Amino acid sequence: MEIKSDHTDKVYSYLALRKAVGWIGILLPIVLVLGHLIIFDGESVLTNMSVYYHTGMRDVFVGAICAIALFLFFYRGYDRWDNRAADLAGLCALGVAFFPTVEEGSWDWVAWIHFTSAACFLVILALISIFLFTRGEKHPTEMKKKRNLIYRACGIVMLAALASIEVFFLFFDGVNSDSRFVLIAETITLMAFGISWLTKGGTLYPDKPIKKNDMENDEKLIRVFVAPEPTVMLLLEMLEETGIKGLIKNDSGLGYLGAVPQVMDLYILEEDLEKATPLINEFKEKHNSEKDS
Repeated sequence: MEIKSDHTDKVYSYLALRKAVGWIGILLPIVLVLGHLIIFDGESVLTNMSVYYHTGMRDVFVGAICAIALFLFFYRGYDRWDNRAADLAGLCALGVAFFPTVEEGSWDWVAWIHFTSAACFLVILALISIFLFTRGEKHPTEMKKKRNLIYRACGIVMLAALASIEVFFLFFDGVNSDSRFVLIAETITLMAFGISWLTKGGTLYPDKPIKKNDMENDEKLIRVFVAPEPTVMLLLEMLEETGIKGLIKNDSGLGYLGAVPQVMDLYILEEDLEKATPLINEFKEKHNSEKDS
């Protein structure tokens, strides 16, 4: 029988991807500006991030946006709303990457697609941070409450910065302006987005469940869920956010043969069953309804 630790490599990889997306959001504006000025001898800071498509930083700009889009397409949240929101945001991100704005002058239809895609992309990410990241158990841990404050604050900052860009365009001729206001607002938006995803990846205020190194040898383990490994991993992560330690086992015997089992078993300690039952039942209901739809 193959026994996996409470945090498998895949869980770590999933959290690492969330952190990577967060760092891309935080660092992208800085890298674009410095790369243009230092590496490609740019004369000045440009008015907005999108115009960097027409500089030597084009590959960095497109590559970073596509990396975020790819992660969003493969991101799996707690239910179908998480998944659909992430997929829609990923589609909008591709619109930003593959429909560039104009270098100067009036916008054409391609630039309008770019602008609309960028606005929808960032608004969806803000709403994900405010409404989806903050969902969870009825009795969240203190760390979860702190994370929720960060999610909401980041989402509100994103929406406020985006609204300021719209006001600038409508009332201050922002489309034809030489001001760097849009670049500053975009930078604030992406940094707020990055902080939100870093928090979701466990960088800020992570829950630290009590470790029991001999859990696999504990006789008071109860099997509470059986499903394909990605689904079991998701439930394990939810449980550990509430301080409940879980253990994933491969009881099929395929681990010895080098094959990948179709399903995995999730165990928890008997003493945690009462606390874990409501969350497990809610997860099962969502999982089953998603399979039936």
